[in-house]
Amino acid sequence: MITTAKVATPHGVAYTKRLCKHFAHKIPTVADGSQGKIEFPFGICEIQCDDEFMHIRVELTDASEVDRAERVVGDHLVRMANKDDPIVTWQRDR
Repeated sequence: MITTAKVATPHGVAYTKRLCKHFAHKIPTVADGSQGKIEFPFGICEIQCDDEFMHIRVELTDASEVDRAERVVGDHLVRMANKDDPIVTWQRDR
């Protein structure tokens, strides 16, 4: 299962770096320019940023973990966003 979010923010690159740095203490992450990757136990989160949006994609290994994945990624993003109040709305693809 895949769940995605398109988050409006001009600060996506900074937030992606912050998210990756935060999770890197426990799991593998990569932040490279406008892209990030976080290897959660429940699946892989890939983030791509442009000037207006963060495009977040989580591919889950177990569909029953979708609520957890959306909560973990979304809640951490909102907590780390100190320049605006991003709204994270998920779209699930089965």
